[in-house]
Amino acid sequence: MYPCLLFDLDGTLLDSKEAVIDAVVYTAEQFAPGRFGRADLEDRFGESFDDFLASAAEKTYDRKAVMDCYFSYVRAHHQEHARLFPHVREELEKLSAAGFRLAVVTNKQREFAVAGLELAGIADLFEVVVAVDDVSRGKPSAEPIAKALQLLGMEPGQALMIGDSQYDVLAAVGAGVKSVVLEWYGPMEWKYAVPDYRFADIRRFAEEMMAVKIQGGE
Repeated sequence: MYPCLLFDLDGTLLDSKEAVIDAVVYTAEQFAPGRFGRADLEDRFGESFDDFLASAAEKTYDRKAVMDCYFSYVRAHHQEHARLFPHVREELEKLSAAGFRLAVVTNKQREFAVAGLELAGIADLFEVVVAVDDVSRGKPSAEPIAKALQLLGMEPGQALMIGDSQYDVLAAVGAGVKSVVLEWYGPMEWKYAVPDYRFADIRRFAEEMMAVKIQGGE
């Protein structure tokens, strides 16, 4: 039984993949015009922006200038970053009412993570939010998951990391936590980072969690 559920945000709870990619495409064109195609950036969806900069830059960029550009774009289009996938609120409410402890572990900056949760109307359902600026390195590092578990007073064996990308799965592996992916955008091909469990959407995931809880007599 897994009483602790750690949720990624973009692409897992929020239908914000295209909005996030739009922001990265815009920023990349300002500092490295013509270097990245949209398909390249889609493949890196879920990666922390700092890791993207470190691996993608052929030259040294002014990090502050890059981040200011990115933040400015996101602020101007923030409503697009706060759309819930279908049934997210109701399924999270069911899980919370059943006694599951819920947290968010995201590679998004805290300002935008909290604002997105509030705009989407689900901020009240989470005990803890660990954003990328709360740790020294975002996912695929295990640090964000470890920090969430510490704040919740839970052990790795008591938790599931629910996400949508290879970065969520790799972080879960590093933290000793089982991984779940919600394949909202369709079945994915998992190569070197293979999730422990896969579900098409949050409703199917929540149904499974509730069924296991009932069978376990919790």
